[in-house]
Amino acid sequence: MITVTTCSNPAEAELLHTLLTDRGIQAFVLDDAFGGAIRLQVADAQAEEARRLLEEVAQASSAEDAEEPEQTA
Repeated sequence: MITVTTCSNPAEAELLHTLLTDRGIQAFVLDDAFGGAIRLQVADAQAEEARRLLEEVAQASSAEDAEEPEQTA
């Protein structure tokens, strides 16, 4: 098993886990019992595909953030 990303909270980890499993990648969420980062792991053979999908999601998220107009109070 290879850690393909770490998450800062359980909601983020579950969202990415669902993304991967919906695309046929068997993924596992490993929670650090001491409050550290939550690891998302996949089988060695699926690591490259998983990383590619996660990168696509990160790029799409960054693009959406850049397109949102600033809100003024």
